[in-house]
Amino acid sequence: MATDVLNIYVCGVGGFAIGSVSNILTRAASMKGIRAIGSETHGLAQRGGVVVSTIRLGENIAGSPLIIKGGADIVFALEPLEALRAIPFLKKGGTVIYNTQRFQPLSVRLGIADYPGLDEIESELRKSTDNVIPVPASDMAKKLGLSESANVIMLGILTRRGLLPFDMDTMKEAVTQSTPSKYLEVNLKALES
Repeated sequence: MATDVLNIYVCGVGGFAIGSVSNILTRAASMKGIRAIGSETHGLAQRGGVVVSTIRLGENIAGSPLIIKGGADIVFALEPLEALRAIPFLKKGGTVIYNTQRFQPLSVRLGIADYPGLDEIESELRKSTDNVIPVPASDMAKKLGLSESANVIMLGILTRRGLLPFDMDTMKEAVTQSTPSKYLEVNLKALES
């Protein structure tokens, strides 16, 4: 870690296994002897509502598990529009990794609002940071046979890029401990994707 505390803001919509990301990261931290605290906020998660999870890793964590605006080292978004909405939480020079699979909110489905194009979303994200990682994680996960593994694909990318304080062996063990046996083989492949 570049600092002694790593703040990760995880967001998306219900059904994208955001809680699993928190669980995997917390397990990995425990295995490495790194302190971890976190918080989850569930909107209408089962109806495609916004879900936010914050994870803070490090020895010198003080205060709340929540991440204040401008405090996230990483925004981990499982939906592009949620990445855009989370930008106020990103610290200067932080990293945004997001799944390019769009999930239209009700206002868009009803024709009340427009959903911006992916190019427009990426352009807006790049106004806040040069560290933008768009990932077609849902498409990659479908090819593996488990659409719910998009989150693990993204964790693998962050691990390989050295943006998390864990090596791949630690992440594999955390995924193994966090995944039901019937999905384990696919999730381990997803981590290496």
